[in-house]
Amino acid sequence: MKGLRTILAALLALTLVSGCSQKAEPIKPGEAAVIEGKLSDGTTYEASVRLTGYLNPLQIKTLQNYGMYVGAETIGAVQFEVQLNQLQGQETLDMTEIWQAAYQETAEEETEELETLAIPAGEWLKAIEPLAENESARGWALVKKTRNPEFMSLNYLNEKGKQAALVMQIPESQSTLLNEAGELKVGEWMSAGGVEVSVEEIKTSQDVIMYRSDNKWYWEEGDQVVNLRLKVKNGENYNLNDKLFNVIFDCPSSSFSRDLLVEENEKEMQPYSSFEPGEEKVLRMAIDFNADAEYSGRLKLAVNGYCFGLDYTLGDEIDHYLSYQEGDIIENSKDRLTIEKISTVKRLNPPKTSVDYMYLYADPGKQLYVVEGTYENLSSETVAIEDRLGITWQDGAESAGGGVWIPMGNDFLESKTLAPNEKIKICLIVMLTDDQLQRPDKIRIGVGDEVIKGSPS
Repeated sequence: MKGLRTILAALLALTLVSGCSQKAEPIKPGEAAVIEGKLSDGTTYEASVRLTGYLNPLQIKTLQNYGMYVGAETIGAVQFEVQLNQLQGQETLDMTEIWQAAYQETAEEETEELETLAIPAGEWLKAIEPLAENESARGWALVKKTRNPEFMSLNYLNEKGKQAALVMQIPESQSTLLNEAGELKVGEWMSAGGVEVSVEEIKTSQDVIMYRSDNKWYWEEGDQVVNLRLKVKNGENYNLNDKLFNVIFDCPSSSFSRDLLVEENEKEMQPYSSFEPGEEKVLRMAIDFNADAEYSGRLKLAVNGYCFGLDYTLGDEIDHYLSYQEGDIIENSKDRLTIEKISTVKRLNPPKTSVDYMYLYADPGKQLYVVEGTYENLSSETVAIEDRLGITWQDGAESAGGGVWIPMGNDFLESKTLAPNEKIKICLIVMLTDDQLQRPDKIRIGVGDEVIKGSPS
């Protein structure tokens, strides 16, 4: 098999050199060339192809430093666009299986060893997906042998089934990395290929807190992080590895990239590895800074080979969470919380006080912020209420953790399980200073994966 590949490479190289000796004019960047091909099984097709971008070795190294999954041996990448005009014999055609790329520094030099267009699924620089007739797509061909090539040849079988090559001039290096597919809009679903992403929150703080538990990731005093909370649905046919997610803060004088990527599960945030097709997850991402630094720039979220950006200044807080009030019902597929009363008290009594009882009270100089209501388990499994509900107050480096208490008889329970379709009275309580109570919009209540916030004072 190795010998066959060597012979094929030699044949294609000779074809390319022969074409150059006839002084065939290379196709210019952005101009479309038409390829008419015939495969060994009789399939025929016509495709238009053009080169639309190039990343040089320095840019590739920057992507690798960011943690992007571009391949350790990659020293360049050429972006190309394909339109499949005609197809007979198959329902779809995988260009990465029938085309190969070769790179040259000049048209007179011999071609380098052929490089496949096939790029494994799940990498940042993705290949063209299989196309049906009249479909189009963009993808990348990696460069591993030649630094800063000037020409790329596409080697294929022509309409007679014979070896042929199309020589194309490679564009100048792109002026910017991570070209954006669109604006990063908080609270709206964005498509990153087959992946759907919704950013729930962007803010600057010292810690990354999970709103329905006391679990958090924290940094040293004097640090701050820009952190994002996002929901992700994997509609691809491959696992999403951790290098397909990144967040980058591109400032005029510096660029910073992801320091943290974790996923939320029932009880905690844990390091992210990957998740399978059809799964949905809540992810948290963060970039670390010195707390005294002041930066403004472009915040870019990179997911599955796509990039989305917005202008951001350290300290900004952006979210799409709804503000809650008495009478609200917060519901998802597993949980339903009905908010019945919101109060601020020094002391909270249980339902029964006719006998000895236990009560909750605030420390000196503080008060209890209390949200009372009814929680219903909508899932098909028995759940621990403390794993489904939580409350937190956070503003920059300041934070106060609260929790859910179950008023029952002459006491408050810290833990309680609930069977499917059962209801129970609950109290979400966080202890705050008078100054913190003036900023109730910094309160976050977690109801499963859903988050709601306090109303501004």
